[in-house]
Amino acid sequence: MGELELYFTSFYFTVTTIMTVGYGDITAQSLTEKIVCIVVMSIGVVAFSFATGSISSIISNSDSRAAMLKEKMKTLDQIQSEYDIDRELYNKVMRAIQYEHNQSASAKGVVEFMDELPTKLRLEVAMAIH
Repeated sequence: MGELELYFTSFYFTVTTIMTVGYGDITAQSLTEKIVCIVVMSIGVVAFSFATGSISSIISNSDSRAAMLKEKMKTLDQIQSEYDIDRELYNKVMRAIQYEHNQSASAKGVVEFMDELPTKLRLEVAMAIH
């Protein structure tokens, strides 16, 4: 076994161990097989990591969007209970919030909440509050 082949054998087992692919019953025998296995294992781990990260990101974004919708609905409920706005107006605003939530994300607090409403609804809510 030449020095180069010994180096690649060591590197092959290091990559196999680090990438937690395992040794299995079938292992690479020749230098070419070891090089191909190193490349394939590296690509596989990178692809798996990328897929896992992407899925985690999607789930995280979904959770944060749901939390934003819940916060808006809580603010609307607070406005409704504090200022006793008309039920029809409440339903209009709720539908606008749900529509906006399906289109994009977010605001916090009454001022930002009001800014996101369509102009007509914003005026109706402001009149009901004051």
